[in-house]
Amino acid sequence: FGVALGVATVNVILILDASTSMEEAAIWTMNPDLPVGSDTVQIEPLRRSGAPIVPEDAREETHEDYEVMRSAVRLGSLSAFLVGGLIVFFTFAAAVERRKREVALARSLGATRTQVAAVLAREALLVGTVGAVVGLFLAVPLAFVAARMGITTTGRSRVATLAIPWDELVLVAVVGVGTALLGALGPARDAFRMGIGETLLPRFLSEREGRGGRRRARGTTLIALPFMALVYGLMRPFFREALPSLTFFVVESGIVVAGFVATIALVPEVVRRLGSWVLRLIPEGPSAPRLLTRRRVEERGHELGYSVAGLMLVFSLLFALHIATRALQTEIDGWAEDAVSPYAFVYPTEPGRRADSVLPDLPEGLVIARFTSRTPWPISVHAVGREELLAVARAAGGPDAVRVAESLAPGKAVLSTLMARRFKVTVGDSLILRGEAGEKRVEVAAVSDAIGYVPMVGPYRHGKTYAVLEAADADVIAPYAGSVGAALAIADPAGRVPDWPALVRVMKHHPGVVIAGGPDLERIRKAGTARDFVIFDLILALSALLAAIGMANNMILGLRARRRELALCRTLGMTTSDLRRTVLLEGVFVGATGGLLAAALGVPLGYAAIGALRVVSAFDLPYDVPLSYAAMTVLGALATAVLAALYPAREATRGRASESIHYE
Repeated sequence: FGVALGVATVNVILILDASTSMEEAAIWTMNPDLPVGSDTVQIEPLRRSGAPIVPEDAREETHEDYEVMRSAVRLGSLSAFLVGGLIVFFTFAAAVERRKREVALARSLGATRTQVAAVLAREALLVGTVGAVVGLFLAVPLAFVAARMGITTTGRSRVATLAIPWDELVLVAVVGVGTALLGALGPARDAFRMGIGETLLPRFLSEREGRGGRRRARGTTLIALPFMALVYGLMRPFFREALPSLTFFVVESGIVVAGFVATIALVPEVVRRLGSWVLRLIPEGPSAPRLLTRRRVEERGHELGYSVAGLMLVFSLLFALHIATRALQTEIDGWAEDAVSPYAFVYPTEPGRRADSVLPDLPEGLVIARFTSRTPWPISVHAVGREELLAVARAAGGPDAVRVAESLAPGKAVLSTLMARRFKVTVGDSLILRGEAGEKRVEVAAVSDAIGYVPMVGPYRHGKTYAVLEAADADVIAPYAGSVGAALAIADPAGRVPDWPALVRVMKHHPGVVIAGGPDLERIRKAGTARDFVIFDLILALSALLAAIGMANNMILGLRARRRELALCRTLGMTTSDLRRTVLLEGVFVGATGGLLAAALGVPLGYAAIGALRVVSAFDLPYDVPLSYAAMTVLGALATAVLAALYPAREATRGRASESIHYE
């Protein structure tokens, strides 16, 4: 299961990514290698001194954003592969631990170390091959289902036909087989070092029993975490300034992944050392199960560390993902509160239609600003009369909206924040607009998102990237945009929200023209943002399933190795219910520890995610970690662990006590 689901998850992402790339390769707005498919006005930015500015290429800039998104999705799929790898590594370690007397007996009868290692290698090859083949062919139907659900690696298109990169899928399957083989290396080494005579002694005569299993983190591992944290803190400003967005993202991701792996290596030692403290947080219950669980954590805590690491990995990523999603939605809230929510917008959806055709039928008392339509992307410019824009701002906007509207005048322009960033200009700089209608130079009067927005079809970033001219300067964009009145912005002086029922009734008599309220646009944008992150939820759902399977696998192997110990407990008076409580208490311990570590690790991971998003998206993203998110992370890990422990708890009482005690 570990190999199969790990391979399947990575291959599902590869199929979706290849299919997404195939769909977008034929669309010029999504593929910067294709020639521009629209005729639009051109802009040349200038400094106040007259020095020219080299702006960012709109298509390359957008393409890089989505390349970062694709890279993040691919990296996210590795979480499932890593959890699957943890399952494989623990399984072989537990197998050797359980069969060490069998191995020692074989060695005493003449088996060489090479022969013992060959047995483990063949088992690993069998596990890896079967798992990889199952994962390889399971990926295709899973990818088909995901594509039908509208899941892609960029969130801006839909996949009609699956493109299956068999060469990449087979390579991932081969890596899965290699992972299983690597999982046998450590146990094979332990088998080499095994003392035959001591291993064959009865347990009560073995001095090392119960102590030999402790594994302590090496010094280099302990140093790795603070060292990488220091490198990250010192070098991040340099990477951010010197590297392109995509390269910066890859470098930062590499540092974070390395720190993540080092953290996982420390988990077994953390579990053993902090186990007693975590157990104190668990409500009081029967003393025997609590005592057995505490002793197991103290003496064999590293065996539970693999389960804790899997839960920590999945739920810390889930925690960080929701921090990033919350930041994006908070950014939308802030933008929409000033730029969108107070207004209603009317615009045509069919060629030849105009929004101003509805003006005679609109209710009285509304304040209306008439806009031109936008020039085609990638250079979005539209125009509006200053007095009309100022009236709308005064009717429903805030002080910033009024200030910006007052600054608009013939020969001046208002730029949105992202438009100013793309052209690297600020207030006082100039723009030279060129097109079929000639050339015009305008001064940047304000940079703000508070007023001047009208809806457009396309990604959120494109919608927020625009320049607003005064209607007197609209002639320069006339060949590429509809005249004044093509779109409307409406405000209601009596309140922040216009009379929707009356406006909707008007629209029924004007086919081809629609009305969109600011709150509706905000909800649509939030839904789109959430949809963009669905693919991460898919990855983490599969990873959580893997973590649960791995934990159940871990517990069952541990119970089989301890069947004589449990049988002895039953002989000494523990009931079947007590044994089940013992196993469930271990599950609660694993869930609580994994959840607490996930919440602690998710905080810096979320901060890293927000930092990367700020660089590549240019949005003003706040970093906020609600306590409810941390609580839900702990509860989610706890619920997953308890569910995974139900089957092992039932299996714990199926052994025959008399037979087990006989051999002890």
